[in-house]
Amino acid sequence: MKKNRGFTIVELLIVIVVIAILASISVVAYNGIQQRSKNSQVTHALQTWTKALKLYKAQNGRWPNGWTCLGENYKYGLDGTGTSGAQCRSDHSQVDSQPAFHTAMRPFMSSFPSLPETTWYDGTNWYRGLMYAYAGGDGTQVYIMTVYSGTISCPVVDGLSASANQSGGNTMCNYLVGRTTDT
Repeated sequence: MKKNRGFTIVELLIVIVVIAILASISVVAYNGIQQRSKNSQVTHALQTWTKALKLYKAQNGRWPNGWTCLGENYKYGLDGTGTSGAQCRSDHSQVDSQPAFHTAMRPFMSSFPSLPETTWYDGTNWYRGLMYAYAGGDGTQVYIMTVYSGTISCPVVDGLSASANQSGGNTMCNYLVGRTTDT
């Protein structure tokens, strides 16, 4: 009669190593999927806001004034250490920097898109979310600033030109939406 024997230590170690390798590959793939999903949300929100802003300009003959976070639930605020910056956060304890801006944009959007909480730090200020900047740069430019997860090149969106800044493993893209001198 043949005696049943168990697995040897070497066989068990080989199985454990194979399982560990497969688990680590799965974690890396999952993190990559999460990053691409966050970035897709940002790009979708950028496209939605760009279309709404262009509709606003077409109807009113000018761009909306101000500098604000884009999104009804995204408020301008400070980070936890008190460092200033464009913290567009979904934190209801913060104050909406431009409630009139969001009221003016409501007719051009069915809803304000949600955004991931991705941050970017330039060494002095923290940035998060989407920000609208009227008369940025030389005083005649209208920008939307976005924060993307990971070190990536800025996605091409609606033919907008973009410049990228990278810090802390994330990327800030400044998209030129138009000029205040556009007719």
